[in-house]
Amino acid sequence: MYFLLPAPAKLNLTLRVTSKREDGYHDLVSLFLRIPSMESLRITPLKQASCDRVRTLGLEIEGENILLRALRLAREAGFSVPFLDVEIQKNLPPGSGLGAGSGNGAALLQWLAANTPSPVWQQVARSTGADVSFLFSGAPLALVSGIGDVIEPLPCFPLSALVVFPGWKVGTKNAYGELDERCGGVYSKKESEARSETDALYKALVEGRPCGFLPNDLASALLERFPRYSELFVLFEELGYHAWGITGSGSAAFALSPKTRLPEVPWPSWVEQVIFLPSLF
Repeated sequence: MYFLLPAPAKLNLTLRVTSKREDGYHDLVSLFLRIPSMESLRITPLKQASCDRVRTLGLEIEGENILLRALRLAREAGFSVPFLDVEIQKNLPPGSGLGAGSGNGAALLQWLAANTPSPVWQQVARSTGADVSFLFSGAPLALVSGIGDVIEPLPCFPLSALVVFPGWKVGTKNAYGELDERCGGVYSKKESEARSETDALYKALVEGRPCGFLPNDLASALLERFPRYSELFVLFEELGYHAWGITGSGSAAFALSPKTRLPEVPWPSWVEQVIFLPSLF
């Protein structure tokens, strides 16, 4: 017998980096939106095996797969987890800023936690990856701070989302490294300022007021390197979208609107994939 699990992803509607920690991680204030990722896991418990088997379909994953890390951390936390065969159907390109890998890890941990409920699972999720905590929580929308592990759920708003994937990819470590070089340790907002800004933008989105380009401290370097993003933003504005931006460390762009249909759009030739989400909860 096997189990089929849908895996979530996320959009960073806003992202402010407020400090760099001694452990090398960055503190942030971000508005996280949970979205379906179009990815899924097929899990088969193994009765006679000495290790887990994890493989991907659709895309190749470099380095340690996050599911192997999640399983290792769950066992180290004291949970009795059988060896598993996991097949991941990948549909979102790595380096797009949607946390698809984290969503895979969160889906697996939620499935495991359903059998043995414990608050320790949240710690396992936190250790597995920075975005895993939010996706594991199940919140549709949240103000997220710390290194991504402090989650304050918020009511969602009645908007649709458009997610656009360009033909280039961006590494998260490189994005944060570039930001550190640019700001020299002095970030654009303190935590209190970032929270006030995020609260105001959230209220505007709830009320359906236009916001334009949503703030993301990692976006400046991307906009300089890939000025063609401006073509998308002009297009979003012409189509009447309320807000738009770049999610996380990139490379995917997004737009928010009360529209319930995907408009006919003359997409630039460098756009590789488009996802339309007609209703956000």
